[in-house]
Amino acid sequence: MISASTTSLPPAILAQRYRLERRLAQGGMAEVWLGTDLLLTRQVAVKLLKPALAADPVVAERFRREAIAVALLSHPNIVAVYDTIDDIIGGERRQAVVMQLINGKSLRQLLDEQKRLSPDLTMHIGQCVAAALDCAHQSNLVHRDIKPGNILITSDGRVLLTDFGIAKGLYGNENDDLTSPNVMMGTAKYLSPEQVRGRKLDGRADLYSLGLVLYECLAGRVPFLGETDADTALARLNRDPTDLSRLRPTLPHGLAQLIHRLLARRPEDRYASGEAVRSELQRIAAQPRRDYDETGPRDTSRGGSRDATRQQTPSRGRTMPDPRPVSATRTPTPVSGYQPVRAGR
Repeated sequence: MISASTTSLPPAILAQRYRLERRLAQGGMAEVWLGTDLLLTRQVAVKLLKPALAADPVVAERFRREAIAVALLSHPNIVAVYDTIDDIIGGERRQAVVMQLINGKSLRQLLDEQKRLSPDLTMHIGQCVAAALDCAHQSNLVHRDIKPGNILITSDGRVLLTDFGIAKGLYGNENDDLTSPNVMMGTAKYLSPEQVRGRKLDGRADLYSLGLVLYECLAGRVPFLGETDADTALARLNRDPTDLSRLRPTLPHGLAQLIHRLLARRPEDRYASGEAVRSELQRIAAQPRRDYDETGPRDTSRGGSRDATRQQTPSRGRTMPDPRPVSATRTPTPVSGYQPVRAGR
């Protein structure tokens, strides 16, 4: 990992407005910087396409379209896009997307730290992402890359979806698409069967991927893994996932069934919309239920301590998750699921 003090460009001001302060993270295609909007005096996240990729007109146009697509969406569970920039830095043409800065961490980081999450937190995440997807689908956009790295959680429990970099219009001109129909777009572990087969997609492909994310939150692993990305992608075409209720027998009634319906191989067997998923998760979360630990019902009438199992144990009537696993003092987590650059490495 490159040190945070080693940058690929000097401190600069983009479009005479956005001052780049320090690099927060990097991925294969882009870097994410902490920036200051000099006009509005606020901090922002600036996603810079790497110079070699900016020279590719197809990649550069896809990058630009991400900004345009998301800027049209206005939803509390979607990371806001403020601006798109085409500028010269250090003699090189650079393209950038200016976005809302999120204080928190990605769901990928949270799962790496905790492995499994409580049903309450999982349902809260599911409701928020389903609502975000419903907004995108209503605007005729399919995200195509729903995964834990693209889901951000703030210190106060807000959940936001980010990285629409490979999003595709539902009803646009197929000849205008910037991705090859023969290439699987997305991350192998979280692809829908129709993505693996290269078929035409609608919003139900995103709902399948959301099902995989929720399954991982509860089981501690995705249901399909192979020796290679291709094996992983193809596994969902040949077998069904292990019954989630066997892995977590004490889940709230209906939660495992909801997730398995999201994971139906045929799109027509899944929920029809993100709103339908959000509504059903809300109903399940609101159900009265007994206190459980991981082995079965617990008798709390004899003065036993509840604190030891609070993170795994849903409390009666509590529908909002405990946001304590997300530290309020963390460095702002960059959007798009990039891993933060660590100083001194």
